[in-house]
Amino acid sequence: MIAVASSDPVAAAGLDDRALAERALRIGKRTALGVLRDPEAAADVAQEVAIAALRGAGAIRDARALDAWLHRVATWSALRHARREARRRDAERREPVDARRHAEADRPDAAADVLAVLPPRQRAALTLRYVHDLSDKDIARALGCRTSTVRTLLARGRDTLRATWPDHHEETDHDA
Repeated sequence: MIAVASSDPVAAAGLDDRALAERALRIGKRTALGVLRDPEAAADVAQEVAIAALRGAGAIRDARALDAWLHRVATWSALRHARREARRRDAERREPVDARRHAEADRPDAAADVLAVLPPRQRAALTLRYVHDLSDKDIARALGCRTSTVRTLLARGRDTLRATWPDHHEETDHDA
């Protein structure tokens, strides 16, 4: 029997639909959690990424590009979600709000509070670097920008975190 090379790069990578969906969910959730800092929103974004993977993976011509494509879809989905949430929060601010109910809302932990001060693109860049361990080049592909922009996003994000969370400056200084 002669082995025939598959024209489907996802199949060539040894992934069936279930494995592809699981991979997309894992990458989507980790990326979205880093960008959004909200487990429920991250789960929603991860599902969007899995659906996009199942619908669009056929457009990938090289199986080696699959993860880069999934990172890009996850990053853009998370950033899109962050923009929608910002618009929703802005609309809520314009409406009268019961101050007591707002004050009693669940508070995120200290790390999430610190990361919340960062703009979504900086959170995305830091997540792709420190959660997914991607290179500047891979992060640039995921964010759709230049590597110099990635370096700027990472540097500004780290600077903001150091200024916001000075107790951890010594611990994080080694990665600058």
